[in-house]
Amino acid sequence: MMEISIWDILLPVLRFLHQLSAVIFFILGTTFFAAFVLLRNDIATPWPAYWMQIADLPLALTAILYGGLSFFLSMQTQEKKSVALAYSVAIPLSSFFLLLVFLKFWTR
Repeated sequence: MMEISIWDILLPVLRFLHQLSAVIFFILGTTFFAAFVLLRNDIATPWPAYWMQIADLPLALTAILYGGLSFFLSMQTQEKKSVALAYSVAIPLSSFFLLLVFLKFWTR
């Protein structure tokens, strides 16, 4: 009987999440850039500012996901699965995102 490891299930899911985060990062980045151009030229003044305040954390999350998964998938090989690599990528990126959330919502 063939044994299935967690990596056989997890790697296709991570590849799909990598592609999905790339698409969402592109869409959010494009709308963020458009909002900046509109705000800079004083066109539809309050709405781009609201969008830039609301969409900063989702943009940061998708950027961290896309960058972290790109690094992880480029370093991961089919022959050797590394849990230490997964932790060494996930822990610093998660803590960086938590720092961004803390800085966004921290009030004096």
